[in-house]
Amino acid sequence: MRPTAGDGDLALFYRLDRELAARDLVVYEHDGRLLTGRIVAVPGDRVEVTEDGQLKINGYIQDTLYGQPTMPAHDGPSYPVTVGHDQYFVLGDGRTAAEDSREFGTVGIDDVQGKVITLLRRREI
Repeated sequence: MRPTAGDGDLALFYRLDRELAARDLVVYEHDGRLLTGRIVAVPGDRVEVTEDGQLKINGYIQDTLYGQPTMPAHDGPSYPVTVGHDQYFVLGDGRTAAEDSREFGTVGIDDVQGKVITLLRRREI
């Protein structure tokens, strides 16, 4: 999640809020590990990640985050992806090195542990 969060930072998240929206930072479980990512698409949205590094939501090109292109994963889902009921398309802010929905597809609401409400910077102090 660099540059938003990095090694040693502490994320505090709220477990009871199930009203999730695009741009929310969430903690979710995948393959027994807790990961942090940003929701970029919600149920009903159509997502496309192009070979030239563009992220399209419902046909609209999204701005690059921190100047990093959003490249598709080699073994990821086939695009376009329509986000299903109680599913979210989640990407890491550090798009070039993130493990996210580009690799394993959408994240279910039951895998979302909570919405991040604050980050405590514990590195480089």
